[in-house]
Amino acid sequence: MPTHEWATASDGYGSPRRPYRKAQLILGVALLICMGVVVVRQLTGAPGTKNYKTSVDCQVNTVGSQGTVTINGTITGDSTSYSVTVDVLDVASQQRIGGQTFEVRGTNTFSGTTPAEAPIGASGIDCKITKIS
Repeated sequence: MPTHEWATASDGYGSPRRPYRKAQLILGVALLICMGVVVVRQLTGAPGTKNYKTSVDCQVNTVGSQGTVTINGTITGDSTSYSVTVDVLDVASQQRIGGQTFEVRGTNTFSGTTPAEAPIGASGIDCKITKIS
């Protein structure tokens, strides 16, 4: 038998096949791209990375089964404008009975009056900021 045929025979000592090499490369590149996007968003202050502190207070005024809610709040942070959505909830049922969205620009306070859409229970109301953008 010639030497070259013997040397090229499949004897199991050759370099191992790497069927997942391409998949590993694609996964690595995708991971690097994702990390790059996160770093760029953090450095540029993209939406969703704002820091702020809020407080909100509500007072209810009822006449019979009708009512209005006065909302007062503050927001401070690293932006000059915010859109703040406040929901008014009945404490006992946690049902939404009113709400309002405030455009806060050049100041850190917001206030307004909104009608209560349902009779207010004896437990009172609760105000929650549900969205800030």
